[in-house]
Amino acid sequence: MLSCDNLPSNGSTARRVLQRMAELRDAELGQWFGETVACPSTMVDRIVPATTDEDRGRVAERLGCFDAWPVVTEPFSQWVIEDRFAAGRPRLEESGATMVADVAPYELAKLRLLNGAHSTLAYLGYLAGYESIADTMGDPAFARLARGLMDEEATPTLAAHGVGDLTGYKRSLLERFENPALRHRTWQIAMDGSQKLPQRLLATARERLAASAPIARLALAVAGWMRYVTGIAELGRAIDVRDPLAARLGAIADAAGPDPARLAPALITVREIFGDDLAGDPRFVQPVARALAALYTLGARRTVAEFERWALQSAAADPVVSR
Repeated sequence: MLSCDNLPSNGSTARRVLQRMAELRDAELGQWFGETVACPSTMVDRIVPATTDEDRGRVAERLGCFDAWPVVTEPFSQWVIEDRFAAGRPRLEESGATMVADVAPYELAKLRLLNGAHSTLAYLGYLAGYESIADTMGDPAFARLARGLMDEEATPTLAAHGVGDLTGYKRSLLERFENPALRHRTWQIAMDGSQKLPQRLLATARERLAASAPIARLALAVAGWMRYVTGIAELGRAIDVRDPLAARLGAIADAAGPDPARLAPALITVREIFGDDLAGDPRFVQPVARALAALYTLGARRTVAEFERWALQSAAADPVVSR
């Protein structure tokens, strides 16, 4: 049973649920399932923006008929499959699938490089007024930030996990992000941030902190999310925040007000997102609060453009964070 759900360890999750269901139906059936059925994990890497009316119109013009839900995607695709089947398998590699012994390292690289950079560009790009990731990457300062996040902060956490050609993968990511034909809206990627941050950014930050390494870019990404979930962008523009915790996050933001020293620690206490550890770690709280202050003071474009200056000055002034 080959799972194609877009979540980490999808095969293990499917196996656990299905085997438990079989056990509840019949003990022997559960035993047979555990001994006989394989549930390989898989990972798909392909950027698929939400379908728009413009997409429907363009497709209808080309096809001469109306498709209510065409799927527009990028040329790049990667399908990684755990090579663990119960009784032989189709030659999936002949169709371009990558067969591996363990999908986990590939999932980790995607989460921390593609998804981590994507969320960073989405929150900060939206705040800066950019509609799409390609528009955001057209600003050299944002492209430099994405590259620095991947090279300086995410890649060192992947070294021990046996992922393949990270240099080539990162180069392809930057090219994919810059694709002007792929109108992947920053607002779409910014949705459901409370569900995405733990895997995309916070797990990387935890590993960096455990190694006593700086997290300036990760902190800026988290601060971008914080400014976003307040529901009020620069110049008082309202933000349509779509998130399962939107009401709760909005209430916290309203109580704290536009004061980074109050807002950042308050949001970090949401344990469903940040766990029980980060709220008490000044090496995390202080860089995030400073990055949030920069966003309020300078605005997103200047904050990103002047990142090296203010981040280095902040780190040098705080021995707790800089060590």
